[in-house]
Amino acid sequence: MFRKTAPSPQNIVSRRTDTRKYDANMVWNNDPIAIANLHLQPSDLSPRLRKDLIGIFLQNREKCYFDLHVGRFIASLSLPPADPQAPHPTLVDAILLVGCYFSRDPSLAGYESGLLVAANSHLSTSFHHTDRLHDFIRASNLIAFYYFCKGMYPEAYQQIITSCNMVVTCGLHQIPSSAWTPMGEEDSDKFLPYPEDAVEQGERIHTFWQTFCLEKMILMVISRPAYLLGGPDSDPLLQISTPWPHVISDYEIGAVSDLDKRSVTHLFLNQMSTLPGRLETLDSLRSQGYALVYKAVHLSSERPAPQQILMTDSAIQTFTSRLPYLKNSGACGEIPATPGLSPTNYRIVTIHTLAHVASLILHQHGADVSARRRCTTAAQGVAAVIGNLTDADYPELFIGLGHLWYLAGQILLTIAANADGPVAEQNRNWALMIISALKRISMVYPPLGFQLRQLQKLL
Repeated sequence: MFRKTAPSPQNIVSRRTDTRKYDANMVWNNDPIAIANLHLQPSDLSPRLRKDLIGIFLQNREKCYFDLHVGRFIASLSLPPADPQAPHPTLVDAILLVGCYFSRDPSLAGYESGLLVAANSHLSTSFHHTDRLHDFIRASNLIAFYYFCKGMYPEAYQQIITSCNMVVTCGLHQIPSSAWTPMGEEDSDKFLPYPEDAVEQGERIHTFWQTFCLEKMILMVISRPAYLLGGPDSDPLLQISTPWPHVISDYEIGAVSDLDKRSVTHLFLNQMSTLPGRLETLDSLRSQGYALVYKAVHLSSERPAPQQILMTDSAIQTFTSRLPYLKNSGACGEIPATPGLSPTNYRIVTIHTLAHVASLILHQHGADVSARRRCTTAAQGVAAVIGNLTDADYPELFIGLGHLWYLAGQILLTIAANADGPVAEQNRNWALMIISALKRISMVYPPLGFQLRQLQKLL
């Protein structure tokens, strides 16, 4: 049932020299502290600093679409590294790496190169010994995210495809249900041991959807075809049937149902009505948003039948109608408080933006007046969502939002350039709002300065 293929070891090894040069000269702009610390190694990290970096990562894990049972993970760190119940060293190294990145501390930048090398080395060890492959996938995803945040898009692509290959090899794309059941005979012959309980199953569901979302974001930037596509017309071997994710606590307390088997196919067949007593989680809505965006990307690259456009458009409209408001209304139980004084929930900002971008991409090549109007409305919708953000929100946003804003900004400036009068002025003003937002988010994620400059050239 599952494809028992695995990524080539050659795809796991990173470009060490290039990464060191990038960290010193591009990220920290020749900062003397960062350059002095360039050759720091993971072994130089004190126990206190390791603990602090893990804490920083856990506080920011939402930004890389990562989730796990925090209590279990912290407890497992006290086990010997070779213990099967301990996190594989590659996952620990990757968490420390991303923790360094999220710290925004130039004095820690020197550790990043050494941690990246160590994470990749341990990743290769995990692969060769078929050791804790769930941790292999999670570590590979975090490394891909790190590359993406650094603007190293070819490396991010190579790494996320490694993750996707292992996801399919381990069958994480076809987890049959949200609810855990005891192992049956048919579940014994797998690359991954059967999950020990509902929490472990929930973590695997989250890992799959993290892989799915990161892949879609990276591929949108570098214009490559998707490995994990899903949908009604997919290859049966690659068909995605893993249910949309709940929050981890739902798995722990048993607040999941064996009836909840909805996945990508149900999204496009408009079979996404909420089960009684169950609200959509924000992780679930975000995953659905990425599925819709990439479906639109896929259709825009070919000559789809009209019914495919109609089916996808209907799915986007149904999805949009189910979204919670941008404010912290508490409609979804897992919504955290937004930092600062902003009443807007930054996680819902991403989801609304994905809905608008899906519509924008689906209709951008339409020849009729209706399609052009829908595309314009969607691009303006992206800018309108930005209008709900405050300065306190930008450090909490996912880097991929900047790339989504860039797509909308291009459309708006193109419309403004081909119009005159109030239409041109209105769309130019919407585009200026996006440019202003890109200026703010590029201060958090410097590689987005490229997208900012490209839009400024179109003014």
